[in-house]
This record gives sequence, C-alpha cells and structure tokens, in this order.
Amino acid sequence: MATGGDLPPKTPDSTFNSRTLAFIPLAGEAGEEKSRTYSVAKPVEQDGPLECHSLSYTSRKLLPLKHYHNEARAMKDIQKFLSNPIILFGIESSTVHDIVAEMISKLSSEKPHLKLKTENIIASLVEDRSDYKLMEIMQGMKTNDRGECQTEPSFVTILCSSNEVTENHVVMCLVDNPVNLGHGAEEIHFIALVLSPLKEKRIKCALEVARTYSTLLADVKLRHQLKGATNPTEFAHIFELEVHRIYTEERASEEKSIDHHQDIGENKKWCFGYDLLNDIRRRAPHYLSDFTEGMKTCAGVQKIISTIMFLFFSLIIPCIAFGVLFSSLTHGIIDVRKVILSQALSGLLFSLFGGQHLLVIRTTIPLTIFTKVIYSISDESELDFHTFYALTGLWTSVFLVISSLTGLSNLMRYCSRSTEEIFALFVSIAFTVDAIKFLADEFDYHFCFDSEECSAAKSLLSLLLLLGTVLIGCEIYNFRFSPYLTAAKRTLVADYALPVAVLLMAFTGSWIFRKVEMGTFHDDNPKNFVFEEWGELTTGMIFGSMGIGFMQGLLIFMDQNIAASVVNSPSNRLKKGPAYHWDILVVAIINAIMSVFGLPLVHGALPHSPLHVRALADVEERCDHGHVSEIIVDVRETRVTTFVSHILIWISALFLIPKPLNFIPIPVLYGLFVFLAIVALDDLELWERLLLVFTEQNSYPPTHYIRKVPQKMVHYFTLVQLLQLAVLCAVSFSGYPYLKMLFPAFLALMIPIRLKLVPKLISEQYLDALDGPAGQ
Repeated sequence: MATGGDLPPKTPDSTFNSRTLAFIPLAGEAGEEKSRTYSVAKPVEQDGPLECHSLSYTSRKLLPLKHYHNEARAMKDIQKFLSNPIILFGIESSTVHDIVAEMISKLSSEKPHLKLKTENIIASLVEDRSDYKLMEIMQGMKTNDRGECQTEPSFVTILCSSNEVTENHVVMCLVDNPVNLGHGAEEIHFIALVLSPLKEKRIKCALEVARTYSTLLADVKLRHQLKGATNPTEFAHIFELEVHRIYTEERASEEKSIDHHQDIGENKKWCFGYDLLNDIRRRAPHYLSDFTEGMKTCAGVQKIISTIMFLFFSLIIPCIAFGVLFSSLTHGIIDVRKVILSQALSGLLFSLFGGQHLLVIRTTIPLTIFTKVIYSISDESELDFHTFYALTGLWTSVFLVISSLTGLSNLMRYCSRSTEEIFALFVSIAFTVDAIKFLADEFDYHFCFDSEECSAAKSLLSLLLLLGTVLIGCEIYNFRFSPYLTAAKRTLVADYALPVAVLLMAFTGSWIFRKVEMGTFHDDNPKNFVFEEWGELTTGMIFGSMGIGFMQGLLIFMDQNIAASVVNSPSNRLKKGPAYHWDILVVAIINAIMSVFGLPLVHGALPHSPLHVRALADVEERCDHGHVSEIIVDVRETRVTTFVSHILIWISALFLIPKPLNFIPIPVLYGLFVFLAIVALDDLELWERLLLVFTEQNSYPPTHYIRKVPQKMVHYFTLVQLLQLAVLCAVSFSGYPYLKMLFPAFLALMIPIRLKLVPKLISEQYLDALDGPAGQ
C-alpha cells in the first residue's frame, strides 16, 4: 500500500513528464482510481482455522506542475498563506501520528476559532489505524537525463478533507532530522499539510491546493534555501522571495519559448554567424548579473572567496610547472614569467568578454608539444622562432574564427558522455604521469649508493612533500563527509583544501627541512616583458605554419568544446545557458594576442573548469539503497571569481617573482597535479565502472546502469572506452613530437567511433543507459 510516502511500483518511464507530481488517491473523487483492500482466506493446516491476509491495490495519478503565471488561484492561495504563515520548526518526532498531531496543534493554537479535534482529523488521514498509513499524499516525480523516473525523497504533501473546517488551511513543517516515511520518502525534510472542507469548488479543493505547494517544494533550489532558515519568520521570508523568483523565471521561460518558436519559423536555413548571434542574445541580458550574483548573502560571499583562493592556487602553481617545462623546451625563450603573464592576461580577458565565464582557460600539455615542434622546426630550418610561432598562432586563430562563424561547434552535439569521460580521465592520467616521471628522475639522480654526491634525503623528501600535498588536500577536501561541525562549516573547510595543503607542505619543505636543499624554480631573466621584434617573414614560413596552425586549432576546438560541454551539463543546473560559438571566438582573439607577443596559447581546460563549477555550487546528499551520492542544487554563476583570481595572478607576475614563490618546492607543484587528478574523478562514471571490476558484486551501487544493463555488458563498454583511452595515451606519451601532434585528430576520431562503431558492438538499449547525452 502506498501510504506514508510508500509509492507503488513504477509505470513505464514513457508515461512521465520531465517533472510531474505523483498523487496517491486512496479516497479520491469520482472517476479517479482508488485503493481497495481485500481479505483472502488462506488455509494454514488441513483441519485448522483459516488465516486472513490482506492484499493492497494502490493507483497512482500523475499531475502536471502548476504554472503560477497562468493560474491566478494558485497565487491567491500562496498570498493567503504568506499573510499569516503557519510554520512549524524543531519537530523531533519520527512517526506520522506525532508529526501530524503537532501540525494540527500548531494550527489550532494559531487559529483557536477552528476548535479542531486532532484525533478526528488524524482518523480522516489514515487508512489503517494500527500503523497510521496515510490515505492521500503528493510527491514530486521527475525523469533524469536518462529517462529514469525518480521520486523526490525530501518532501511530501499530506491531503486531508474534513467537515471541521470551512476553508482551506495549510501548515508547513521543517523537521530537524530527516524522517523516513516509507519507500520513496526516506529522507523527508519538508511536510506540508493541506486541510480542506469536504465540499469545495474544484479549483479550491485539497488536490488543487496540494498541487500548488507541491510544485513549489519540487523546486530543489527553494528547498535548499529553506533548509538554511533558522526560525519561522526567516522561513516565510525566504519562501516569499523564492516564490517571486519561480514566478519570474516561469514568465521569462514562457516568453523565451515563444521567441524560440518564432526564430525557428523565421530561420529554417543555415545562416552565416547565426549561432554566434544566438549566443550573444542569450547571454548578454545576464552580463550585469554575472558580477552581482552570489554577493547578497554571507554564504555566497564565503563561497566566492574560497573559490577565488582555489582558482589562484590551482592556476598559479601549474603555471610555474608549465613555465619550467616551456623553458626547457624553448631554451628559455618562454619561461615561468611569460606563462604566468599569459595566464593572467588571458584569464582577465575571458572573464570580461567570454560567454560561459565559468570556463577556466589555461595552457596545457598538448599545447607545449606544439610549441616544442615549432621550436624544433625553426631551429633546424634556421627560422626566427618568434615569427614562426606568431604565424602559427595567427593561423590557429583564423581557423577558430571560421569555426565560430560557421557554427561548427554544433557538431559537438554528437559528442556523448563517453568521449568526454575518456578525455577527462586522460587529463587525470597525464597529470599523474608527470608526477611519477618527476619522482623517477629524482630517485634516479639522487638516490644512489656509488657516488659521493648522492643525496637520498632529497629523493625521500620529494616523495614526502608530493604525497603529503595529495593526502592533506584529499583529507581536507573529504572533510565535508565527516560528522564534525555543521554542514556549512564542513563545506567551508573543504573549500580551502588546496591552498591549505600547498602552503602547509611548502612550509614543511622550505622551513622545517630547510637543511635539505630542495629544487625550486628560478626566474633570473626580468626582460621577458619586452616585446620581441619579428624576424624575416618568408612565403615558406607563411604556408609552412598553416598546417601546424590547423592541427593546433583542431586541438583547441576539441578541448574547448569538451570542457564547455562538461560545464554546461544538465546536472550542474546552470540557468543562463551556454555560449559555445561566442567562447570559441573570444578564445581565438585571445590566442591571436598571445601569439603576437610570444606568450603560450590557452583554451578551456579540464579538470579546472568543472571543479570551478563545483566550488561555486551548493550540493545535497542523496541516499539510494544505502548508496550516498551528491547532486548540485544551485551554482553561483559569477564572473567575480575568475576576474579577481587572475588579478591576483597578475600581481604575482609583477611582484611575487622571483622572491616568495621561489619558496615553493617543486615536489609540491607535482603534488598539486595529482590532487587535481584525484578530485576530478569524483563524478566520472568511467572511473566508477572501472572500480566495479575489483568490487564485490553485492557491494555494487544501485546506479541506473547496474539496474538496466547486464553486468557483462557494463564491463564490455568499459573495456571499449579503455581501448580508446589507451590509444590517446600511446599517442600523447610517445617519444615522437610529430606523432604527438596528431593527438587532436585521434581525439576527434572518438566521436565517429562512438556513433558508428560502438553501436555495432553494444545494442542501443544498453548504450542509452551507459552513455547519456553530453551537456550540449
């Protein structure tokens, strides 16, 4: 019986809208399906008495959400509630009877003229007096991006019709600790009681009033805001503000839908630059709010400050590592100072003019490979490096501008989650491989026993600092799962995991073990801010740089769009929309500037971009059959974090080099790489499925693909992804620079492999569950 939040077996997914309300009508109106209880006689012994069992049949009716913009009655009900809100706080009861009794008692105390009899109302609420199974309830239903129907486990609306009242009354309740009211309602935080007369107009009946409040409680952002209330007055104030927000967003959504249909009717054919203009029209109205969002609350300001610190440390330290690498590849022409300057300038420009400003752009390892090839060609052919480098970058920008104006980013809609996850795991592997190579070189050079100059202490201390950075960072990052402090304070501590780990281990290496000479980067060439004049420009250089520029442009195009697709994933609940074509154009202009001034090129990068989104997000834990997962409730879509963090990076480039930053030992830099690689695995299904190979079967999490796909096919699909990942690693980690240049082509090849080849190996039925659509 579907009582106390217990829902009946799910009907096929195709019967559900993306978001609906589930109503359990056990004593509904005429024409509705009802629940009936039958008694069945079952012989226990041949000559003994008959034992009576009960069979329960429950129907479920799906209701659409209310549209407040079009339904005046709904807004009147809400305004009536807000004029004299009845809200119950601090309930510690865990049974249906006690909770409902306290809610009715609260209603009676607020409105003594009603003279309600608690037991009579409870009797009309329950079908079975022995265990108080609720007769009529309403919950939220939704389908995720994979088409699965899910029940909202955190709220329930109880419907009650009684002859003791003459008008509708609503009582809201926020419980201190989650209450388990049965299957599908295991973590109830919010309970709404709708008390209605037995005879009432259709638009004012208990069912319609319950729809009004259930629609509101189905909004995850509203529930998250209400959880932060500390008293009924604050609860009512937040409730009123969020109702206004929902009403405004609903009206804007309807207007946008009308405009969209008009655009489709007017623009049936492809038009040059049309997608770019659409991006600008979509994002431009939000530009001012991009600077103010999240600044109105103390929690929002704390999130922004912690995210600024996260971005600063997660970008400045890799800049140092990449600067050392660039310097070795170009013999000092591009060094640490130039890399930091490139990061600061490009980040500032993108934070001001980019479309999807939550993207984090930076230079990457594949871009260093192209730089090495350009330097090798210019050195072997006796060409001026600055000229050849600038020409290659300009050709790269030309191809990117063409892709932006022609809407080539629309091809990324064929990029599934599989390709995104392969690339994301590759980035984590690349970070880890670099750290392992560094440790191997340290031990190979210092940890020896046949030389008087050997220094085993340096090798062991390098290992200590690297692992210490990783372990401390991960422990602080996972502090949000601990039982200590409050949830808000745990999150605040976890937000500073990266800077705390880096500063602590830098102090350990530079001060506590100061007698051991550790390697740090050095910048003794202050002339790198001077613009280098170009050398002789020849026709051969122009056409020779075109091929390299095309491959480099393909790399930036793929990496930029994959990072943007991950950021714009529906699971992140972003509200302002994507800007794929606009971002490509902005990145093209930025890279044209970088190449002219001899600075490293940049693009949207993993894992920094999704980690930036996560740092700005409010999350909630969900428990499904003992498996705890996190969902993003709301993200503060602000430009302030990237803008301020890159201002700090600019200041670092001007004033902090070479003095203070030289105190950070190089092992700490690589420890940061490994920390970012590990944190990026959090929401990676490919990594989760890879771990299943080593997991006992009865410990498998109740994920969608475990329920829908045979275990053999799950592992088969994982193997197919790992083979593609192995190809990317083989190309990228090979010792041949010209082969490494083909990395973007192999990455682009993953899309047709997924579309054409993989469906021949695994049926579409299983692929739909294993590989959902990308974020675009």
